[in-house]
Amino acid sequence: MKILHVCYADNGGGADNAAFRLCKAQRSVGIDAQMLVIKKRTQHSFVHAAIPEWRQLEFKIKDRLAQKILGLAFGTNPTMQSMNIFPSFLHHKINQSGADVVNLHWVCKEMISISEIGRIRQPIVWTMHDSWALCGTEHLPHGFKDDRYANGYESVAKKLFDLNRWTWQRKARAWNTQSFQLVGPSGWKASLARKSNLYRPGSVHNIPNPLDTDVFRPVSKAEARAFFGLPLDKKIILFGSLRSAQDKNKGLDLLIGALAAFKHKYGSENALAVIFGMSQAEETVDIGFPRQYVGKITSESTMSRLYAAADVMVVPSRMENLPQTATEPMACGTPVAAFEVGGVPDIIRHRYNGYMAKPYDPADLADGIAWIINHPEYSLLSENARTFALENFSETGIANRYAEIYERLLHPHHVVLTDSLLN
Repeated sequence: MKILHVCYADNGGGADNAAFRLCKAQRSVGIDAQMLVIKKRTQHSFVHAAIPEWRQLEFKIKDRLAQKILGLAFGTNPTMQSMNIFPSFLHHKINQSGADVVNLHWVCKEMISISEIGRIRQPIVWTMHDSWALCGTEHLPHGFKDDRYANGYESVAKKLFDLNRWTWQRKARAWNTQSFQLVGPSGWKASLARKSNLYRPGSVHNIPNPLDTDVFRPVSKAEARAFFGLPLDKKIILFGSLRSAQDKNKGLDLLIGALAAFKHKYGSENALAVIFGMSQAEETVDIGFPRQYVGKITSESTMSRLYAAADVMVVPSRMENLPQTATEPMACGTPVAAFEVGGVPDIIRHRYNGYMAKPYDPADLADGIAWIINHPEYSLLSENARTFALENFSETGIANRYAEIYERLLHPHHVVLTDSLLN
C-alpha cells in the first residue's frame, strides 16, 4: 500500500510537523508512505519537492495576488483566508505518483487549486489541521457559534457578493464526484466536519496526531534546566513566542492577563516565565513578569528538554484543534494549563494531567497555573501526563488507525472499521 501525503511543507508549522510525523509513523509500521511538498525543509529521502527551486517565486506571486484579492473582501473574520484559485498543475504529479491513496493535509498558499483537488484520481483522506476544507476562504469559523459554513453560507446569500459563499460553491462543484474521508485530529474538529454539507455522511473520523514518545519523553528537571541555564529554585511557567500578538486567536492578551492575576494573587518571586520561539532582543510586548528567553528551537530533542525543564506549559489560545504545544509537553511529563476550548478536552483531563480554565477567564487560568506548580503531588500529575500521552498519541497506534481507513477505501468489502474510528 503506497500513501502520498500532500502538505505545503514538511517542517516549520504545526500542520507541517503533524503531517511529517504521520508519514514517518506510517513508515515505521511498514507502510510505503511518501510526502509531497512545496517547501522541502528536511533532508529525508521520502520527502519530495513538488516544484524546482526556480518556481518558488511563482507560488509566492500567486499567493500575494490572492491575498490582495482577499483584502478587498472586507470580511470581519480575522483568521487566515485562502482562495486556492490559481492552477499549479500539482494534480498531474499526484496522479502520476503511483500512490494508492492520497492523504491531504494543509494545502493552501495556492499550492493546489480547488478545481485541481477535484481532479485527483486516487481516493482521498484529508487530515484537517484547520477548517479550510469545510469553509469558504476562512481557515477557522468566526467563533465557536459560527456555523455558516455548514450550509454554504446561505445566511449571507442576500449580500451582493460574498467571497466565502462563492469559494464554498466552487468547492461544492469541483468536489461533487470526489469521495473524501475526513480526519479530525480532535473530537471538536470532527464534529465541525459532520455538520458540513460538502461531504457525505459517515465520512468523518477522529484520530489524533501522532508523537514520537521516544523523543518527547521525561528527563530530570535538573539536567534539563542545566542545559538551558535555568534556575533550579524557581517554578518555571513555559509558553511560546510573543509574536502571536498579531494573531488574536493565540490569546497573548489572555496570557498577559493571567500572569498579572497570578502575580497579584500568588506573587512572582518564586516563579519565572520562560519563552521560546524568540529572543529577548525581539521582545515587543512587556508581559510584566520575570522572564527568560531561550530563542527559536528547531530540534525536537532540544524542545523535549525544554518541556521537561518546565513545571507547567501554558496554552492560552481562544480556539485550538489538537495543539502540539499541549501534546508534546504531556509526553515529557509536564502538565498543561489551557482554556476549555476546541480540542483541548481531548488532551487535558481536568485536575488529572493538567488544568482546563473557564474559557477566556485569565484569573481562572492563573489559578490553574498555580494549582499545577504548587500541587503537593506534582510527581503524580507528571506521571499522569506521560501515561496519557503514551495511551493516546503513540505512533504505532495512530498509524494503524489510518491504515484501517486506507484499507477500507481500497477494499471496501473486506474491512470493518473499528468503533474508535467512528467516534
